Amino acid sequence: MRVRYWTGLSALVLSLGVAACSDGDADQTFPPLDYSYLSQIHLNVASIDVQDEAPAAPDSLSAKAPVAPDQALKAMANQRLVASGTSGKADFIIKQAYLNRAGDNVVTGAMDVQLNVADAGNQHTGFVHARITHKLDAGDRDPTSRKELYTLTSQMMQDMNVELEFQIRKKLLSWMTDAAGTPLVNGGIQQQTLGAPGTEPVPAPTTPALSTETAPESATAEKAAAPTAAPSVPDAIFPTGSDTEAATTATQHSPQPGILKLPSTDSTETH
Repeated sequence: MRVRYWTGLSALVLSLGVAACSDGDADQTFPPLDYSYLSQIHLNVASIDVQDEAPAAPDSLSAKAPVAPDQALKAMANQRLVASGTSGKADFIIKQAYLNRAGDNVVTGAMDVQLNVADAGNQHTGFVHARITHKLDAGDRDPTSRKELYTLTSQMMQDMNVELEFQIRKKLLSWMTDAAGTPLVNGGIQQQTLGAPGTEPVPAPTTPALSTETAPESATAEKAAAPTAAPSVPDAIFPTGSDTEAATTATQHSPQPGILKLPSTDSTETH
């Protein structure tokens, strides 16, 4: 009986160990976080330098995550920020990027970045600051598993992509260009090139005026609107034509012989 008990206990422990291994995600692979599908942000600088100045936290879970938060930020900066100018530089600085456990089933994370821009002479400068925080409640799952940390990092990067672009468009719009390096104004409308002082502006193309003639609604109306041709043969009764002839298209014919009669004398009698 005791042998069976220990055998059953050993089997239970072994099964729990196998289950623990199967629930773990040590061998699970996760795709790298990619942001090349998002619109690129072109800046009027010649170069962009990405700097990681985030301090290391001893209790951080970042190292356990399939994609560390600072690595995700570097990927975003390299894929979305593009130097489209001929001079000047920009510095993308990662100031904070970490994942921490905040309870039995909760993990939190924070990202803090700054983008500095300056012209070649360092006379015109600007910067933006973007910070986001996020919390993930894993429920009955292990919040420190690689899968949950990967999910949290992905959600944080979604927020950071939105926040960073918003800040750039709000505060560094004068530093933005299109892909060809042309400065943008009014949130993305291409700047119009004006002529030299004293020259006449290029007139806008004019739209040809439409004809004021009213087109017939149908072929029947067009046919009815055509002028009536005058008869080529003189009329027997009105050789020179008459006023009513122009108003009708029917040809006038002289009456048949015997139709016309002189008025009788009876018509003068009084009844």
